[in-house]
Amino acid sequence: MNICIAVMLAFALLGAVDKMLSGRLGVAEEFDRGLAMMGSLCMSMGGIYCVAVAALSGASQAIGALNDALPFDVSLPVGMLLATDMGAWPAAKALAATPELAAYTGLLVGATLGSLISFVLPTSLGSLPVHEVMGFMQGVLWGVVALPAGLAAGGLLLGLPLLQLAANWWPVALLCALLVAALRFAPRGCIRVLTLLGEIVRVAGIALFCAVVLGVYVPGLSVTRMELVNEVLVIVLKITAVVCGALVASRLALARCGRFITAAAKRLGVNEYAVLGLMASLVNSVSMLPLYGRMDVRGKVMNAAVCVSGAFLLGGQMAFVSSVGSGLSVAAFFLCKGLGGVLAAALALRFTKNAPAPQP
Repeated sequence: MNICIAVMLAFALLGAVDKMLSGRLGVAEEFDRGLAMMGSLCMSMGGIYCVAVAALSGASQAIGALNDALPFDVSLPVGMLLATDMGAWPAAKALAATPELAAYTGLLVGATLGSLISFVLPTSLGSLPVHEVMGFMQGVLWGVVALPAGLAAGGLLLGLPLLQLAANWWPVALLCALLVAALRFAPRGCIRVLTLLGEIVRVAGIALFCAVVLGVYVPGLSVTRMELVNEVLVIVLKITAVVCGALVASRLALARCGRFITAAAKRLGVNEYAVLGLMASLVNSVSMLPLYGRMDVRGKVMNAAVCVSGAFLLGGQMAFVSSVGSGLSVAAFFLCKGLGGVLAAALALRFTKNAPAPQP
C-alpha cells in the first residue's frame, strides 16, 4: 500500500466514524456520497472489464500476429479511446506485449487521452450550458497540447526503452494534434462525434453489465468467468473506499483552507471559485462543473485545461490504478497526470486574458 492510499483510507475511516456519530464532525455526507458511487462503478466497470478480459484472453494467437504487423503495440488504440477504468486496463493487460507496455497504454494513456474522449468531454459537454461550451473547449485545447509531455515522462519512469516509448508515443501525439485541429477549425462537428462516442461507451457498459448479471443467475448463459466477476467486485470495493476518503479530505480542505484558497487565487490571477473547482476536479471532474459558471474567464480556461490530464488524480482513477498496478505504475500515474495538469494550467493562464466573473 502506498502512502497516498493510506492517507485516503484514514480519511475514509474518519468519515465512517462520523457516520456512527450521526454527522457531528460534518463529513458523514461526503462519506455517503462516496458509498453512493459503488453502484455506478459496478455498472460502468463490471460488464466491460469482465467481458473484455474473457474475450481477449482467448485470442492470443491473433493478438500476437497483429502485434507483429503494427508499428506500435496493439493495446495502444484501446487506451487512446477508453478510460482506464472503462475497459482500457483489462484490454491492455490482455493485449500488450509486456507488463510495462500494459501499464503505459492501459493506465497512463487510458487515464489521460482515453478518459478525455470517453468520459470527460461527453460528461462535461452534456452538463454545461450551450453558451459555456466553446470557452470550455478553448481550455481543452491547452490540455491536449500538454498531454503528450506527461505521457513521455510517465513512460520513462515505467522504464520503457526509448525506441519502444517513441513507437507508442507518436500515435498519441498525432491524435492529439488532430484533435486540436478539429476543435480549432470544426468544433461543433468534433463535439458531436465525441459526444456520440461517449454515449456508445455508456450504453455498451450497461448492456454488458446486464449480460454479466444474467450469467451470474443463469450460468448456462454466462459470458465470462466468476473469477473475473469476483475480481472486479474487489476492485470496485477498493475504489469506493479511496473515493470516500478523497471526498472527506476535500470537504475538510475546503472548510479549513479559506485563507489558502484566497492566496492561491490571487497568485494565479483567478477568483476563488476557480481554485475550488481545481481542487474538486482533482477528485472528480464532474464535481467541478457546478462551480464553472461562477469562475472568471481565466479560471474557466484553466479548469478545462486541467481536466484533460489532471482530473481524478486523487479520485477514482488513482484508486483504480493502485488496485491493479504496481507501486511503480502508481508513481508513473502521478507523474504523468500531475505534469500534464500543471503544464496545461500554465499554458492556459499564460495565453488567456481575464474578464470579470458573472454575478451569482
